[in-house]
Amino acid sequence: MSTPDRPPFPTVKLVFGLFVVALGIILLGQQLQWFEAWQVLAWWPVALAALGLARLVQDGPLALRGHVLLAFAAAGFVQQFGPWGLLERWWPIGLVWAGVVVTLRALFPRPKADSPSKNPPEPPPAPHSWDAEPGPDTPQVKP
Repeated sequence: MSTPDRPPFPTVKLVFGLFVVALGIILLGQQLQWFEAWQVLAWWPVALAALGLARLVQDGPLALRGHVLLAFAAAGFVQQFGPWGLLERWWPIGLVWAGVVVTLRALFPRPKADSPSKNPPEPPPAPHSWDAEPGPDTPQVKP
């Protein structure tokens, strides 16, 4: 008995679904006056980092989308919690990071999967003799 192929555990859909649930709980807590939602929502870079890490796990360590999400999460962390002026001074690190990822993707390309449209399957042979085209040896009935 074989099990169906499952994607790696932290898929992007799973992380996004958990993010929506957490956002609903945060806004519910605001409405019930348990806490100020904006104090919790200041941690938005955590959700972006989780999406980026899930993308890297799902697509591989050189997935460009995962690195872009992580870069925005890092910039968000620095902007929210870092010393003033840190992001303005150190933003070229993002360019270095992007250059390293693109270089590694060029050095270690992922094998491309054959798409079904490039190699269409051949049609199966006709199962019955009356479906097949008559050949030169087949007797013909004349009306």
